[in-house]
Amino acid sequence: MSGRGRYALPHDWHSFDAYAADGIIVAGKREWGWPEIFIAIQLLWNLVLFLPGAQAYRTIVRGTPYVLSGVALVYYFRQRNEQSLPASTTWLTVSFGLLLLNLLHETAHWMAGGAQIVFQLCITAPVFWMARAVRTEERFHQVLWVFFAASAIGATVGILQVYFPATFLPPEFSALAQSLNPNLVQSLTYVGANGREIVRPPGLSDLPGGAAVSGMMTMILGLTLALGSDRRWWIRACCFAAAVAGMTALYLTHVRSLTMVAAGSVALFAVLRLRQGRTAEGTLSLAAGVALVVGGYVWARAVGGDAVTDRFSGLTDESALRMFSEQRGMFIRYTLSELLYEFPFGAGLGRWGMMHVYFGDPTLWQAPPIHVEIQLTGWLLDGGIPLWLLYGGALAVAVRYTYNLAVYAASKTWQDVAVIVLCLQLILIALCMTGPVFNTQLGIMFWAITGALYGATHRHHEPMWDPRDGPLHA
Repeated sequence: MSGRGRYALPHDWHSFDAYAADGIIVAGKREWGWPEIFIAIQLLWNLVLFLPGAQAYRTIVRGTPYVLSGVALVYYFRQRNEQSLPASTTWLTVSFGLLLLNLLHETAHWMAGGAQIVFQLCITAPVFWMARAVRTEERFHQVLWVFFAASAIGATVGILQVYFPATFLPPEFSALAQSLNPNLVQSLTYVGANGREIVRPPGLSDLPGGAAVSGMMTMILGLTLALGSDRRWWIRACCFAAAVAGMTALYLTHVRSLTMVAAGSVALFAVLRLRQGRTAEGTLSLAAGVALVVGGYVWARAVGGDAVTDRFSGLTDESALRMFSEQRGMFIRYTLSELLYEFPFGAGLGRWGMMHVYFGDPTLWQAPPIHVEIQLTGWLLDGGIPLWLLYGGALAVAVRYTYNLAVYAASKTWQDVAVIVLCLQLILIALCMTGPVFNTQLGIMFWAITGALYGATHRHHEPMWDPRDGPLHA
């Protein structure tokens, strides 16, 4: 043990026996398995929707990554295992009990409510099984690089869709979305610099603007990985180039909320570096991040023309907070001023989201569907204030574990990794104010990296803490 509030490594953790016991290295070779495949599937699976006629099976295609997450939970828990689980899992388990209680609510839609419980179980499943699947630092790095590479592919495809729409745009856009709004594609099209129409790049999805998520993730991961310790120059160059491409794709989608969050991640990354006591690196991170944000804008402006300028000029011409208050802020106010008083303990399961679209009971006239734009509203409807506390508690302890690792880890490598994960965690939590993040694959990715980080660090690290800080739990 060494130092206050730090993690220490057992003396034999680098031994071949320690790795071989977990099946991580065989004959000196890296092992690539389900954790890496799972991350790739989450980010690349929607390529199936690019196949002609795939829209007829869209529900199956979109549901497959969630089902695989649940199946993995069963697989990894089929036998008794002494590996401990993150403390987040306790909070989440109790929250599922609360969801079951709300299924008994008189205004609950039984089919849709039951589907919502299964859906949420699949979203949170990775925090349970990733801790058992990822047991070493090397394995966690592989998962992180797959996350980055798959995101970069999505962002790159998004840019190619602007330059070569006939080749790279999906042959069919979402049939469900177009049935709800026949003018969907046209409404999400703008005129670019050369006078031609540009569909907001869908990336690997079948929805205009879908490249925004992969663009944001590529920008954040590219910046943080490029500035990690002991990187070769060409790796730094590739990461930074991908980050610029991700930021450019983000601008071209015109999704302002994700663009603001991505730009904010630059400041967050720099602040965390300073918190680690790495002043020079924090300053460099801020400078590199600003250059990245500006460079992405210049590229997007050259392609998207005045439409890009007009879309994002409000972020500088007027207060970003005021703009947020006038747009997404109205949903927060509606939730806190009206729905909170009407449904303090939940409105009954199955009354919002895609589970209601697919499984809702149209004859249950006394429990009509409720429109949800932000995660805060969804949690309130599903479990009221208690669910806010339980899910919020799960998120808080997950972030606290990562923060302690980022600041107090004895290994500089683990500090770098933890800062990357912490940036992703905080950004995804912030996005809850812009959409129902934890009802999407973004929620799966949050719990996947959280579980993987815990499994990799807990297996070979002994947590040390000062009584004034309290124990370090995930």
